This record gives sequence, C-alpha cells and structure tokens, in this order.
Amino acid sequence: MSVTYCGSCGWTLAVTPVQRQRPMMGMGASPEVAEPEDASAPAGQFQVRCRELIAEIMAAGFTPGVWIELINTMGAVEAAKHLLSIGRVLPVTPWLVEHGRPELTMEHEITQTRWAEIFTDHERAYAAHRLASAGGPDA
Repeated sequence: MSVTYCGSCGWTLAVTPVQRQRPMMGMGASPEVAEPEDASAPAGQFQVRCRELIAEIMAAGFTPGVWIELINTMGAVEAAKHLLSIGRVLPVTPWLVEHGRPELTMEHEITQTRWAEIFTDHERAYAAHRLASAGGPDA
C-alpha cells in the first residue's frame, strides 16, 4: 500500500495499492525456460524438449513469452495440460504455422508418441486438432 499524507495537517489524502511491476529485461536479454526438477523423469524430459523448441522459435524471430512464463510457473507438462483444458492456443502457434514451422508448436510436440505416458489419447488428439485448426498439417 502507498499512503499519501498532507504535509501540513497529517491527514491521509490517498491510499492506493502498489502495483507489482514485472522486471524489464535488458537490451538483448531474453527470457529463459527453467531447468526441470528432474530431467530424467518424463515430465522433465518434456520440459527439456520445450526449452529446445523455444530456443528454435526465438532463433526464428518470435519470443513466446506466455509459453515461457507458464512453463516457469507450472512446469511444461502442467502448462500444456492447462492450455489444452482451457482451449487456449498460444500466440506462437499460428505464427509458427504461418512461417512454415508447425513442428515447433507445443501441439505438435504433444502428439509425438514419445509422450504417450504423459498425455492421454484424448489430449494428443485434441492437440492435433488444434494444430490442424491453426492451419498446420495433421499430426
């Protein structure tokens, strides 16, 4: 809280909540995906793969800040499951499809058989549908 007092009488003039500012990145700095807690576990391997995808996406010219923030907050598997459950498509997905790189999308990665123990058949089918809806090829 920020409180503003009158300098002569001491009365409270205003009380306002302090807004948290997100730290600004310096010039040339880019957000990073956190290391997984256990890189040998399937969820950790998925997070490592998401880090690789995000590095490639950034090299292609797009910084997927929403995806990075969700991964760093929830972990890659929970972030992916959350996005699927609420039906939200990341802004980077249509951008990647438009730029001919659908293989770098979260949706494409979810459909890969190596993640069958992490994602259900329904989640994998829905991810393929979302990618196709964004204009990408069927998974």
